[in-house]
Amino acid sequence: MEAMPSATDTRKRLIGGAPARVSDRAFGYVFAATLAAIGAVAWLASAQTLSAWLLVISGALLAAAFFTPELLSPLNALRARLLDSVTPPHYGFRRILAIIWWNTLVLAGGLLLIALLGEGYLRWRAPFTESTGMRGKVVPEAGLMFFPDQEMRFTNKLDFWTSARTNSLGFLDREPPDPDLAAASCHIVAIGDSFVEAIQVGVEDKFHVRLEEMAGAELPDLDVTTSAFGIGSTGQTHQLPWYDEYARPLRPNLVVLVFVNNDFANNHPALYVMGAGYGPDGIPYSTARLNEDGAIHLRHPSPDFEEERLSSSPGYPLAVRHWRNSDSLFVHWLGRQGRFQENWKLAAIRARAEELILLPGYESVLDGWEPADIQDPDMLEFFVMPDPPPVFQEALALTAFALDEFVDRTELDGAELVVLASHRMGPSGGPLFERMADMARERGIPVINQWDYVARQGGRIEDAIFAYDAHWSAQGHQWAAEALLEWLRENPQVCDDADEA
Repeated sequence: MEAMPSATDTRKRLIGGAPARVSDRAFGYVFAATLAAIGAVAWLASAQTLSAWLLVISGALLAAAFFTPELLSPLNALRARLLDSVTPPHYGFRRILAIIWWNTLVLAGGLLLIALLGEGYLRWRAPFTESTGMRGKVVPEAGLMFFPDQEMRFTNKLDFWTSARTNSLGFLDREPPDPDLAAASCHIVAIGDSFVEAIQVGVEDKFHVRLEEMAGAELPDLDVTTSAFGIGSTGQTHQLPWYDEYARPLRPNLVVLVFVNNDFANNHPALYVMGAGYGPDGIPYSTARLNEDGAIHLRHPSPDFEEERLSSSPGYPLAVRHWRNSDSLFVHWLGRQGRFQENWKLAAIRARAEELILLPGYESVLDGWEPADIQDPDMLEFFVMPDPPPVFQEALALTAFALDEFVDRTELDGAELVVLASHRMGPSGGPLFERMADMARERGIPVINQWDYVARQGGRIEDAIFAYDAHWSAQGHQWAAEALLEWLRENPQVCDDADEA
């Protein structure tokens, strides 16, 4: 007859030497099931398959491991040896330590599995992991440009990887047409910031190229040709020389100004440098400046922008600094899940504002406004106020000045002018869109609202942009092109002088 085990043997069996009991691994089961549940809910709610299925797979692997004693025996033996060294050898105390051991092990193992799977998946799907496109050439009249005729690569490491070649002018577009050929057609020029630059998509997917293709198929008698001049982080005051230097020689029939929500701030030198980090006297683009008598003049781009920068990275939280400098794609993905980037931008703007008002000549530029009140990096909450602080009123005045200058130039050259409001301006009737649209209406400039067009088509604004980048996806460019084509269909007279070159 087999002897009954003693209480000591029972405790020994429970504490160490044999694989852990189911109750010891209860946390592991709960953890694995929680991962799977979170993954399923996240996938159903947002269709973000990367984050969802990584969790599901990790949970499944962990659950399988817990049912394999051969995998756990060495770890259990190590646990027992550690517990044997603990004093006093009280069963209840040792039992608590055993549970803590397994909880810690399961948690660390789960996190490691998620990280490894995530890194592997992201690297498997990424054609390349680093951007090579950098602006570095200051053209005296036009400002900071890409080097001409250079192969560039752009990626946010998550959902776009594009390769493009700059043209001979330093823009990411096809080579400009011969001026005589452009003048003989109905030539449309697009001017704007990063939405026109459009590093996120190939040249063939940019809205002006799609507009040319669709107009050729649907309105062949108009003989539409297009070109675009866009550089990121610029406003209309910066873009005026591009019309003078590059668009005017093409004698366009139509000039399309693409207006984005941060253009108001970009048109004011002080607000612009708070976001971009340039020194107020070292902006590498044309800037509109207020004279003491209230008149406005344009200042040429500064070639010394690198020497006169404000602090380039104030307010960097440790987590954001690690995220931005990390070579890990999974760490980069994690950083984009929270508000790290937005919080850093807010901290940077506030720090640069404090630095700005210490510079000679700029002590009072922000009077009547406290940068600590900023809740949005684009400072939109101030631009929609009925009576915004003085610096924002100045920004609105400088934006109106830029529109006046574009009106004068296009009228002088016999071209039509239209504003394409990107989806970021919101719907008609919204305070931000109406602030800009009122300016345009006062000057007789037609406004095309992309948001309204997408809504009329039954589309979703979310489909117009990338998951991890707020710029237009290929679908966003398509909708912008369709909205312009709709306007062109209703206003074919803009092409009436196409054959009078």
